[in-house]
Amino acid sequence: MSEDNIISVKCRLLELFSTLDNEEVAHVEKWICSHAFKKDLEIKKSLTNSEKSLVKIGKTIKKLIPFNAELPSETIAPPTVGDQADVTKESSCHIDEFLYDDNEVEDLTKQGKLKRFYCLDCNSRNIKELTLLSHSTSRRALQCIFKFLLPKDIEDKQILDVGSRLGAVLYGAYYLSNVGSIVGVEMNKECCELQERIIGQYSMDADRIKVIHSDILDRSDIVHNSDIIVVNTLDHFLDADKHKQIWYFFKKHIKKGSYLITSRSMADTLSGLEIFDELISWITICRPNQMENEVFFAPEDCDEIFLYTVN
Repeated sequence: MSEDNIISVKCRLLELFSTLDNEEVAHVEKWICSHAFKKDLEIKKSLTNSEKSLVKIGKTIKKLIPFNAELPSETIAPPTVGDQADVTKESSCHIDEFLYDDNEVEDLTKQGKLKRFYCLDCNSRNIKELTLLSHSTSRRALQCIFKFLLPKDIEDKQILDVGSRLGAVLYGAYYLSNVGSIVGVEMNKECCELQERIIGQYSMDADRIKVIHSDILDRSDIVHNSDIIVVNTLDHFLDADKHKQIWYFFKKHIKKGSYLITSRSMADTLSGLEIFDELISWITICRPNQMENEVFFAPEDCDEIFLYTVN
């Protein structure tokens, strides 16, 4: 490294340190002097490399599907119950969080490719901000799941993604964890074909990752054999009656001690379906298992990911 580069690095560090108070500087000094930062740096590099793999997959998927990431063969409709019951097709826009992060959404908005507002009565000044929806898990949330919430060593476990759609959770599990078996169950055949295409194109181990074209209600065997079950928002794909049926089904077949990961708090989900009192004692919310990695995640990174254990 040249002398000029060294000076540049020192300037950047001093610029950062100047924003800290004395106590914060002391903590940073202790962290550096203990050499603990070296281990954290290796983890940070690993996160960056896995992020690159997921971004590359996302770029491939973008070329295969419509901009709104909703396939023609899918049936997607706003929910009629719960905390999103007031969302309509007119007041919302789907932008897939696995394919587009916050910076990309900002760029799309600046380029005019994504609109953030809609007119309430056709007068240009009476506008309201659109609700941005995503039916996938963001890359940042996937890192939070596998590098913060779940245990580090899950080599002997099976993870199940219920309604795997584009496969975001499957790819995240593959590149971010050592989980032994990764299974996606998806009702839409076109989505299954897309996931299988990505798995093949990126030479993923077919013995470790697989997609099953089925209604989850027909696969109690897979549910029972899974140790980690991921459930993204289901209410845009199911009516309220079937949504209730699925949670009763899960209560019956998910084995005790399993982890349940959801994109909405179970209190909100069960309350919206009016089954809170019946099912809330079935699960317990739990603390992250990899607290040592807390440094890599801001509080908002995991705000919409919830980890439970099954009682």
